[in-house]
Amino acid sequence: MHTTIKTHSMLSAAVVAASFLAFGCAAMGGSVYADGPAQSYSTIVSYGDLNLDSEQGARVLYARIRNAAEDVCSPLEGRDLSEKKLWQSCFDKAVANAVEQVDKSRVTALHNQTVTHATKG
Repeated sequence: MHTTIKTHSMLSAAVVAASFLAFGCAAMGGSVYADGPAQSYSTIVSYGDLNLDSEQGARVLYARIRNAAEDVCSPLEGRDLSEKKLWQSCFDKAVANAVEQVDKSRVTALHNQTVTHATKG
């Protein structure tokens, strides 16, 4: 499975592929098979309306990225522990890659704070 978040700045009209995770697996009957069919999921996150040099703009974009990651990783959701781990890995990598592609210091700092806080908890 390949999941992608694309971020789109209307100011520059550029679409940045901020994607992240290539799974060569599919969840079938509660099991994950490495040789399953690959699927691709993606969404576009627009941020041309935001000032990413402001704390508020960075927070709004980061929330949009996290919501988009939840959406693109949702096919991996399940009750099984291995499915939860697969979803979490997808989500974490989607967010990290999107933040990296946006490449704005406030967004990166916010992500680093969130990740650091989550690993301490």
